[in-house]
Amino acid sequence: MKNDNLQMNSNSVITVSEIKGILKDFRIGKKPLAKLLGWGETTIIRYIEGDIPTVEYSGKLKAIAQDPAYYYELLLKNKDNLTGIAFRKSKQAVLEKLMESKVRLIAQYMINLAHGEIGPAYVQLLLYYAQAFSLGLYEKELFAEDYIVTGADIPYPELFQSMNSHGINVLDLQQDRLKQEEIRLIQNVVNSFTWYGPSALKALLANERTVLRISRDKENNKIISKETLKSYFKEIIAMYDIHSSEEIYKYPDKKVLEIRNKM
Repeated sequence: MKNDNLQMNSNSVITVSEIKGILKDFRIGKKPLAKLLGWGETTIIRYIEGDIPTVEYSGKLKAIAQDPAYYYELLLKNKDNLTGIAFRKSKQAVLEKLMESKVRLIAQYMINLAHGEIGPAYVQLLLYYAQAFSLGLYEKELFAEDYIVTGADIPYPELFQSMNSHGINVLDLQQDRLKQEEIRLIQNVVNSFTWYGPSALKALLANERTVLRISRDKENNKIISKETLKSYFKEIIAMYDIHSSEEIYKYPDKKVLEIRNKM
């Protein structure tokens, strides 16, 4: 019996509506998607008509539906399974989907600036400083996500998990969603902080964490609020005589030396 929701086991079996969402979001046909995944070309058609996927196939489709980065990885890996037109159309669609999230867009821009020679954890630190200096200099958030306090130096864990799972790639990027002021700030943060290795940046972060107040969000996660970051980095900006994003370098250049001299 055909069932448009495949409600048999919603926790483990992908629904028809989710499969249709994949086709729409990534602008790919039923047969091309099946070919991309190395399956029989009628497999997706049968699932949409009511056949129940195996746990393995359902899991793969669910991973695609939940993480565009995973689909992008599969698309690049198996591009020879598609026609050139189908590949280009789906590649454009998945890039648009990936960049719907502004924090991911900014992270990707940072990766491109670093020519892909940067790890997921380092991206996290750069995102933190970009957000902090945007709040301190302009009193504007760069992206909506709060700094989540975890046991590791991973302020934006959802993005980190995605990047850690699927790796770092230089992607084609339409940066028209970023204002020129934001672009300059991001560039200056990357230029200022990538002089230093992860150990130096973690020492900076550890020093800041001793004075940054921890609060709770609506989901009861421990966070460092944007208001807290704004207040603290306004003090940093005044202390290190920073008047524009072009002078952000003054902070890591002086602070890293201060920390090292105390060791």
